[in-house]
Amino acid sequence: MIYETYTGKAAPNDDIFVVGAQPESIYLNDNSMQQDMISLNESNIYLLRTILSHNKKEFLNEKSKILKNKFLIHELNSEYSQNTLIEYTVLLTNILINNGYPRKDIYSIKTQIYRIISHNHSQTLNITLLDQIFCLFFNILLDETYTSELNLSQKIKNHIDRNISQSLTLPDIANNLNIPLKELNPQFKSKYKVTINQYIRKQKVSLSKSLLYATNLSLQDIATFVGFNSLSYFISTFKSIVGKTPAEYRKFCKENNTKEML
Repeated sequence: MIYETYTGKAAPNDDIFVVGAQPESIYLNDNSMQQDMISLNESNIYLLRTILSHNKKEFLNEKSKILKNKFLIHELNSEYSQNTLIEYTVLLTNILINNGYPRKDIYSIKTQIYRIISHNHSQTLNITLLDQIFCLFFNILLDETYTSELNLSQKIKNHIDRNISQSLTLPDIANNLNIPLKELNPQFKSKYKVTINQYIRKQKVSLSKSLLYATNLSLQDIATFVGFNSLSYFISTFKSIVGKTPAEYRKFCKENNTKEML
């Protein structure tokens, strides 16, 4: 899948043998199943955090936990398996776009992944496919193709996008990029027409919209993940930008099966 995504060509016709035991039957009233269903959301948020921070060791650890999750295995071996793979692809695609990667390029990658998912009719390959999807997006975030030879304002934007789940301050950005503090806002605003703090709030809200749509995480968990110091500040900031509270936005998404506001 990764070969086809990057090259746009069919992968070599080497034989691939997948050997493994069939997963045990899991029922919704199974206590271990319920526990894994609850823990999956937490594992998802930790995985996203490791992708954003480019922490390979922790990424591999969290990825392993998710791929062993009984509830997820059950979903990937059910009639809804394609939906599960697509949901993860949508979430990871939004993460990439929120991190400054060209929308057109990312949508092209997403389309190719959808094509592979639609042609995969073997449930025994779904775990392997999801594993490859995780690795693909992690590796894209490490790819410097989109970040080489950036001007100052682009470097500021890139730093913000890559660390959007952290608490970001102007002095921290200046120190990390070795840029005089007084030069940050003038450079950034001249290109993007907003102040750095305005851009940070907008990006945090954009990321939180993806999490509200694609996960069942609590508002407090989402607020913490996107780096807001308090739930109340998260709610007020979200409403000022989106026009609805996070809870109202999530309800809208579920009722209309869409991430975007009308």
